[in-house]
Amino acid sequence: MTKQIAIVGAGPGGLATAMRLAAQGYSVQIFEAADRVGGRMRGLENGAYAFDTGPTILQLPRLYEELFAESGLSLNDYICFQKLNPHTRLHFWDGTKLDLTSDLAAFKTQLAAMGSELPQAFDRWYAEHLRKYEAGYKPYLSTPVRSLLGYLRPAEILAAIPFRPWETLYEQFWRFFKDERIIYALSYPSKYLGMHPTVCSSIFSLIPFLEFAYGVWHPQGGFRALAQAMGRASEDLGAKIHLNCPVKQVWIEDGRVRGLELANGERIFADSVVVNADFGYAIKNLIPSSARGRYSDRKLSRMKFSCSTFMLYLGINRRYENLPHHQIYLSEHIRRQERPWIDDSALDEEDPSFYVCNPTIVDPSNAPQGHSTLFVLVPIPNIAYDVDWTAKKHSYRDFIIKRMSLLGYENVEKHIVTETCYTALTWRDDYRVHLGAVFNLNHNWSQLGPFRPPIRSENVRHLYWIGGAVHPGSGLLTILEAARSATFFIERDLNKVKV
Repeated sequence: MTKQIAIVGAGPGGLATAMRLAAQGYSVQIFEAADRVGGRMRGLENGAYAFDTGPTILQLPRLYEELFAESGLSLNDYICFQKLNPHTRLHFWDGTKLDLTSDLAAFKTQLAAMGSELPQAFDRWYAEHLRKYEAGYKPYLSTPVRSLLGYLRPAEILAAIPFRPWETLYEQFWRFFKDERIIYALSYPSKYLGMHPTVCSSIFSLIPFLEFAYGVWHPQGGFRALAQAMGRASEDLGAKIHLNCPVKQVWIEDGRVRGLELANGERIFADSVVVNADFGYAIKNLIPSSARGRYSDRKLSRMKFSCSTFMLYLGINRRYENLPHHQIYLSEHIRRQERPWIDDSALDEEDPSFYVCNPTIVDPSNAPQGHSTLFVLVPIPNIAYDVDWTAKKHSYRDFIIKRMSLLGYENVEKHIVTETCYTALTWRDDYRVHLGAVFNLNHNWSQLGPFRPPIRSENVRHLYWIGGAVHPGSGLLTILEAARSATFFIERDLNKVKV
């Protein structure tokens, strides 16, 4: 008899897992509370303007090619990716700029203008990371998590030692560059790991390396189109997607999964259940209290979660052809190494760093002819910290709109046709994100690898987790790797193969 798999949530992790399992012959059903697939990546429309609401940076396109190919499909039949070059412009606190690009010669020309020693320093850093990628990516990111003892393999430890994983990102980049502009330019992705570069492990320097080595890409139609493509692929492989179908609870008896109980009272039998909902939300709301294991409310309150984000989705009646797709303003405050700057525990109302995405220059389908969309992101405290967004929302919006001129968006307010604003409360209430912490658990040493919540439940048989909370971590790249690992575990467990 065909094994039944039920997946809670149609985010990218749930969709990727559905594709892999359906391709292996399992009967797969996805239950999604929203009216479309994608989770935080599902996007929104405001009049004639369409926006991505989640990720805007695509790394390692080969992961998507592998996902489709290993499912018996061709990625190009569903969606196409466009390489961005340059991909991100950094504006520093001192008024200087730097374009990040996978054209290494062009990048080093820029570095030479900032300091004659910097191109050679970059060559040394890049050469080290060619080796680091070979030593670290497969054993730590693209294979299922092991027990703590499972990581004590002499060959892997000896391979890792030369790369000083005990260093922070800041320390590692300082060792090469001795220029804080370069350090914070290359380590800024740590913000999306819930960390400051001075406390984030240097193992995450692989992120900027991957962008230099393989580029940054944009899916045509946006990331919402990528979600739709994965949804179509899942259905083409035989999976069934139930939209507007919220789950009340995972059905668990005698320490093992039996299926799902839907909000309408219906029970769905399943041999295995994959939860692709936000981990903190799901533990509190979808798992019976008797089955939560060590993840009590007290445990959750002691875990470290990422910042939230203040978002503006702007429909604009003009184009910004001379401004790049991705831009980041790095404030002087990013250099401060004490609270609240180091942990986003207070709202920066003086000089926050922020990001603006200008996708219409490469993907005009999201706005009327001659118009554009802008996606503005400002890191803010999650709701564990005391910010009254009812009182702050409109004034902070006005503040950020004015600051957009720092990235070349002069007088942008005069051109706004439509706008949508998200705060930490939006992420919590509309997207069911615990604390509104959009990047999920942070990645400190106590929440890495075997210390993150496991993909395979510790205390409920045939229950699995997918998303940014589990190994190997948050971000599309790592969630796709988690989906591969989840499929591995489910296949072994349902076929009673020991791992």
